[in-house]
Amino acid sequence: MEISQQLKILIEKYGFNIKKNLGQNFLIATSAINFIVEVVCDEPKKNYIEVGAGFAFLTKEVEKKANFVFAIEKDKTFLEFYKDLSLPNVQFIIEDALNVDFDEFNAQDLFGNIPYYISSDLIIKIAKSKIVRAVLLLQDEFAQRIIAKPNTKEYSSITVLTNFFFQTTFIKRFPPSFFFPRPNVYSTLIELKRIREYDSNLEDFLVFIHRAFFSKRKKLISNLKKFYMADFSSIFSELGINILARPEDIANETYFKIYENMIKFCE
Repeated sequence: MEISQQLKILIEKYGFNIKKNLGQNFLIATSAINFIVEVVCDEPKKNYIEVGAGFAFLTKEVEKKANFVFAIEKDKTFLEFYKDLSLPNVQFIIEDALNVDFDEFNAQDLFGNIPYYISSDLIIKIAKSKIVRAVLLLQDEFAQRIIAKPNTKEYSSITVLTNFFFQTTFIKRFPPSFFFPRPNVYSTLIELKRIREYDSNLEDFLVFIHRAFFSKRKKLISNLKKFYMADFSSIFSELGINILARPEDIANETYFKIYENMIKFCE
């Protein structure tokens, strides 16, 4: 039986209502699910955290290759459905993923079909956790911001923050027809691989990046002077940065150099 048919039966059986406010668009294409499982399960018998388990179509396939899956789902109406499932190597957790401490689980890999409205907050949360690898299905517009290059309109604060902690890789795009309800946009699968650990000393750097992109239409130096007293003209000159540069003109690693020099100036 096709997944779309299974989904309709389950919706009727459990009296489930699609919640637009939770960004619920369920992946129903078997080919896409199989492809994602192969990407997620890069090694046998690993532990995983899943964000947005939904009707567990992806969960069940990952569980076949995993040691254990901690599957997080915010919608409490799934509880009865999960109780009826027989998946001994899956623990379903009814909770908002943004309120869950990922480091409490014995897992360093995370995957999920991520609603647009939590995408930025979730990626920052992953960056601050011990997760070493994440495979995320995101709305295409947001995914393009994650993998964007400098001097493009997609390049933003979330680009810099994500690429500071992770190597980001585009995997594949999926059409709206692969989901139910059918969204108006494509979705894109990306991979994040940890390249830098988070520690509390970097919290001020995260704030610095948000402030740097306070207004993308203004010069970077103007944004920074709004919040900090450092001599940015000298810092930019020392680093070979054009004083007229806008936030999207600056490479990811250069931002950390600006930040380090600013800290030295303020000491």
